[in-house]
Amino acid sequence: MIIHEITVSGFRNLHKLTLKADTSTNIFYGANGSGKTNLLESIFVLCLARSQRGAKDRDMVHVAGDTYRVAGTATVDGQLREMTVAYQQGGRKKITIDGVTARASELFANFCLVSAGPEDSAIVSGSPSERRGFLDIYLSQLSARHLSRLTKYQQILAQKNAALRDALDPEPFNELLIGVGTKIMVERTEFVKQIAILAANYYATVAVGRTFSVSYAPSVTLPEGVSGPEEIATAFRRRIQAVAHREEVLQSSQVGPHRDELVLEIDGLPARTCGSQGERRSAVLALKLAVYEMMKQRRRVKPVLLLDEVFAELDDARTDGLIDAFGSLGQVFLTTAGRPPKRLAQSARSFQITDGTVSDAT
Repeated sequence: MIIHEITVSGFRNLHKLTLKADTSTNIFYGANGSGKTNLLESIFVLCLARSQRGAKDRDMVHVAGDTYRVAGTATVDGQLREMTVAYQQGGRKKITIDGVTARASELFANFCLVSAGPEDSAIVSGSPSERRGFLDIYLSQLSARHLSRLTKYQQILAQKNAALRDALDPEPFNELLIGVGTKIMVERTEFVKQIAILAANYYATVAVGRTFSVSYAPSVTLPEGVSGPEEIATAFRRRIQAVAHREEVLQSSQVGPHRDELVLEIDGLPARTCGSQGERRSAVLALKLAVYEMMKQRRRVKPVLLLDEVFAELDDARTDGLIDAFGSLGQVFLTTAGRPPKRLAQSARSFQITDGTVSDAT
């Protein structure tokens, strides 16, 4: 996938901007607060109709306005596509693909990108919900069914929790949760198995001589080696029965995909508590590059890669390791507060951002 042109208006401090991108590496440099991260966020919104930083639409509107609009053109599978995402305060978001009104799920199905930035430190050091969010946003780009199942699961979960709060029998919702939740867990299991191998290899490239492991820990306790849907459904059902009284007391569902965890370890120790800033940043980059590689293999197209200040906390060795990985990448949008590494800048197109305005600095 290649993004050719982006037009942004009313988006954060990017009041009005048009950018013609290079098909390879695009580097944006400028002072903190100049709009570099906002530009990457607008690209993410354009492709997936949501912020990679978890921001609400109303918070992405320019302070002097009440609407934002992001439009662009991209080539996917040799076909030129046009997409637009627009939002008005108090109103609904409007998405179009090739001039036809579309849903966010259609953006997920048609376009693909991977983003890595400072906000991703929460994947390592934050709550389990951050790691589940990481799993789901990239799994949803690989499988439209996964996105649909997540939506359905959340609806059923809300109904069950409402029943528990009202002291009603939650049993009618349990089999529904098991049916949808089992499929989600099966997909997560296979996804994590595949990215674990890739992430370990990328971590070894970025952080030479160190090890990084990724494993899936569902809230449903599974016997070793169990990954089939029927066995998972049986274990899911038993676990729900075991915690039924606790759920009544707490008035909320205590088991299922909404309680799953992703376990990250550096050199055999928990990355959340034992890794340095540089090690945790390297771990996140390894995860994102692993997802990138998996999406490239599964969708047979190179996703767009957004990298926000990825060199900030990396030493020279890790920086060189990351640049080495660029050889197998497609189109990249990268930000940095200072001048980019010379080795990278030599083969890239550079832009300077000042107060939300972009100028070509190549």
